[in-house]
Amino acid sequence: MKRCYVAQAEDKIGTKAYPHVLEQLKENGELISPSLVIFSSDNANFGWYSRMLSNSFPAATVLGMTSNVMYSPLGVIRNGLSVMAVTEGISVSSGVLFEVSRYPSRSSDSIIRALENIEHENTVCLEFNASVDSCEEIIMDTFHECMGDSEVRLCGCTAAAAENPDRPSAVSLNGIVYMDACVFAMIHNETGRIGIIKENMFRMTGHFFVATDVDCDARKVYEFDHKTATSAVANALTVPEDELAANSFFHPVGRLENDDLGIIAVRDQSEDGSMRFFSRIYNQTRVVLLDPIDPVERVWDDTSVRVHEIVPNPSFCFVINCYLRTKYFIEHDKMGDYNRTLTSYYPDYIGVSGYGEQSDFRHLNQTMFMIAFE
Repeated sequence: MKRCYVAQAEDKIGTKAYPHVLEQLKENGELISPSLVIFSSDNANFGWYSRMLSNSFPAATVLGMTSNVMYSPLGVIRNGLSVMAVTEGISVSSGVLFEVSRYPSRSSDSIIRALENIEHENTVCLEFNASVDSCEEIIMDTFHECMGDSEVRLCGCTAAAAENPDRPSAVSLNGIVYMDACVFAMIHNETGRIGIIKENMFRMTGHFFVATDVDCDARKVYEFDHKTATSAVANALTVPEDELAANSFFHPVGRLENDDLGIIAVRDQSEDGSMRFFSRIYNQTRVVLLDPIDPVERVWDDTSVRVHEIVPNPSFCFVINCYLRTKYFIEHDKMGDYNRTLTSYYPDYIGVSGYGEQSDFRHLNQTMFMIAFE
């Protein structure tokens, strides 16, 4: 029996997609018996898929999130179901944080219990949170308070928001769907290391700014260096302020922490000269304007080199790609090339498209994270 099985089916009708996925999760005509199932799907069928997977694999921890694009060696899909099932060589401890938009620390004992029930060496905490009310930073604070001193690393993402407003983004654990929560699974690799590799498409320019007037809760910056945010950034880019929005994807800002660059994407700008971001920028924070790396294909190849330096022989991988990157790849006809590059380098993987990426207790944007298991 294989250690990891990847299954995927594209169909807007869940009752058609699910049987195809189950057929791919069989060995010698019998359903496999995984200890961990990670899945993503379109939001329309998410609750049903969650219950069906939990019923089909009752002995497994089943962790899921909504995603508007899913990808694996089987291709790239917009509707349907994508599943990774791990049968051996891992142990899992899971939990849920509730009311993440208001008070996630109220249920932080679930993190403590999960930590107590898992070995800490070669362990990653994979978390999925619903995209509600800019909650990621307080979720990261809660995890840091509970596990900041442990060896367990954290990596995860925000579930993609729904295209249909009647069906918001959601996450699930063991067949139960949550919409104001963060679900997580601490995964211990019994057969070797776990590598968390970050990829970004940008490099630093020589333009640095200090945020001098901010609204952290709104993720809004009114001033950089005591000038309106839009005028400071537009001057650095030598473009008119009314053209700044057209350059926002290609010129996010970055924050350096211990020589590690974290990307913060621009969300929009206002007539008062303020700029809103997808992650918080705190008062007196120093940030740097970023430029895209061209060609982006070189970035993908460099990532593979770094992955194989850390985990020379990955047996399976989980890939988190920012929705902004996914959208860029699709609009520039690169999503197929991106997925084929992943397929050429990694044996078994599934990937999701999320509305924000988290690693080592930081919330970032326009970034890819890969969790590679030896």
